[in-house]
Amino acid sequence: MSGNSLKKESGERKIRWPKIFIPRNHKPFSLPLGEKKETIKSRWKWLGFLSLLTALMIFILPGRNVGNGLLVAILLFVLFIFSQANIRKFQFRDKDLLFLATLLVLMLSMTRLSMEVFPILGQAIPEIPANAYVYGIGLAAGGILVRILLNSETALIFAAWISILGGLILGSDLFFTIYFFIGNVLGAHSVEFSENRGILLKAGAKVGIANAGMVVAQNFISAPFNFYELSFCLFFGFLGGVVAGGVALGVLPFFEWVFGYTTNIKLLELANLNHPLLKRMILEAPGTYHHSIVVSTMAEAAARAVKANPLLARVSAYYHDIGKISKPLYFVENQGYHQNKHDKLEPSLSSLILISHVKEGVELAREYRLGEKIQNIIQQHHGTSLISFFYQKAKDIEDPEMEQVNEEAYRYHGPKPQTKEAGLVLLADAVEAASRSLVHPTPARLQGLVQRIINNVFLDGQLDECELTLKDLHQIAKCFNTILTSIHHHRVEYPLTTPKEGNGKKRNNGDISKQLAKAGGLRFWKNKKSSEENLKRPGV
Repeated sequence: MSGNSLKKESGERKIRWPKIFIPRNHKPFSLPLGEKKETIKSRWKWLGFLSLLTALMIFILPGRNVGNGLLVAILLFVLFIFSQANIRKFQFRDKDLLFLATLLVLMLSMTRLSMEVFPILGQAIPEIPANAYVYGIGLAAGGILVRILLNSETALIFAAWISILGGLILGSDLFFTIYFFIGNVLGAHSVEFSENRGILLKAGAKVGIANAGMVVAQNFISAPFNFYELSFCLFFGFLGGVVAGGVALGVLPFFEWVFGYTTNIKLLELANLNHPLLKRMILEAPGTYHHSIVVSTMAEAAARAVKANPLLARVSAYYHDIGKISKPLYFVENQGYHQNKHDKLEPSLSSLILISHVKEGVELAREYRLGEKIQNIIQQHHGTSLISFFYQKAKDIEDPEMEQVNEEAYRYHGPKPQTKEAGLVLLADAVEAASRSLVHPTPARLQGLVQRIINNVFLDGQLDECELTLKDLHQIAKCFNTILTSIHHHRVEYPLTTPKEGNGKKRNNGDISKQLAKAGGLRFWKNKKSSEENLKRPGV
């Protein structure tokens, strides 16, 4: 074997790294120049936000400003960097970071102001121990608001931030750091599915009970038992939880309006079928309205099975096809017995009309302020799927000598579904529409259809960017089968008893108008004299 071949073989061996390790001299992935500049700009923007927040904390926290500033900077930067790198849902837009910074400053300012007021209250009401007021600080409102407006992972990081800083305001007290942290975490957990505003008060009550338990624990640990002082501490501890729930309830609409967040409470308001946009749909596109109602039922049931947000899935399904309002007769569910308008159009133009309903739906959602979550699902509910009917029609009339049919021109512009709820609406929309094409929708045929549609969507890569797993798809198919089988059930023919056959004789159910006419039921309207006599009866 030659020396060159040995060197080549030894060189190949050097780069055979185990799959779980990355070599030190591994060349990193190179971003385009524009993306590099944008990333650097974004990093400086984040650092600017955190620096400003650190400066504000210096003025809020008591004691030596230089030491507090250094401690706050280390805390904020370390927690932020760790969360960005390791917590998947800790990914912010600019408005999210501004919201967190605003909330943190407001809550800590309220705590600092309370510490200035409590000594005055202690002098005015000497019967109440001065240290009891501290337990009434409703710092847990921060965790409740972050959980409702963002997510649980961010609420946990925010709870760590605000608890440590709150403990510093109270004189670096370890107990109150734990006290505030448990209150924030429990409050955030209690509003996981907040479908009405009363849940916030219930969450506050739960936090109050936990506060009271921690007060008892502290009394046993650090001080001799004093029932008189303990009773006031228990009262203010419970009051602190109620205050947290009340504060969250009061400021939640403000943050929803200022930052444009869509909460479950907002979704309940949009779920009202008397909403102007749904009223327009039922009048201008009744077939689309009925389709959307069925899709919402399917998406909600599937969301419960895969632990997604069922309320978001249902409400977004109500509005996912609102873009069809502008051209309702170009969609088959609204045509009725009219001529199909696409028969006189080129396949390319028909596909453009179908694709445009997504863009028009997003514009209507912005006009009616449906919220960003619903706008995203409207934009993603077709992903980048192919309009196969018109694509195949174009292929059938394609001239080989002319320009070939471009498949991308017959695909929706996307993006693909980014969340579970968007994926569920996509699947429910496709399955419900396909089920209408079955001539005899038996349970076996419906089951085969559901499986085929889900497999096609999966193989087309439309679910690659959302969190649905193969196990989830199995559960979704079961839910869809149950609902579609119930919708497409067969009714038995009911026997009809006519007025002349009151002796128990029955006829088979047929043309009701003809049977009534033969039985004399329609003779009432043809006989003028009989009509006049009936009109003279009392109550007619």
